[in-house]
Amino acid sequence: MNKWRMWAGLFVAAGLLLGFNTATAAPKNGFAVFGGMASHSASGKFTLPPDTGTPFSYSSSGLSIGIDYQIALGDSWSLDPFLMSSGESTGGDLNPGVTAGHGILGLGVRYWPGDFFVGAHIGNYSEVLSGSTGGSLSASGGGVGLSAGWESPTGGLFVFGQLDSFSLSYPDADVDETAVRLQIGYRWK
Repeated sequence: MNKWRMWAGLFVAAGLLLGFNTATAAPKNGFAVFGGMASHSASGKFTLPPDTGTPFSYSSSGLSIGIDYQIALGDSWSLDPFLMSSGESTGGDLNPGVTAGHGILGLGVRYWPGDFFVGAHIGNYSEVLSGSTGGSLSASGGGVGLSAGWESPTGGLFVFGQLDSFSLSYPDADVDETAVRLQIGYRWK
């Protein structure tokens, strides 16, 4: 959890620094597509005998894609419903050959002190772990996140980073995850 607080502090500091920007560009309304990389780190404990309480951890990284529709709420705020998905290879305490799929259906709010933004969001997070033999496990749960980015003042190109923290409940384990995503995209206005 200390790692989460450190990242939150960095995002808040970036927001305060960006707040001194004198640019007057407003957020753009419109549909966007984006893609980039995603990385997840998970730790959990088994909840069923005979392994009850036994800890484990794993990580994954891969490619991410997403869509959103930004709604400007004046010159400095926007609402951002979004959908993201990623396909990732795994490492750690999982069997060799396991892949991970992650998804987020979320709603964010962004503060725009110019062409830059800082934001926060809530979402429903999902994970599917698939083995090389064809079996899979899935779980979903709630979580929160922070984001920061830049959008071209004329619309179009944008980049952003996102940090998420969420919890999942599998039939035999509870898992806490953190994720980092770096994305580049295009917004139609």
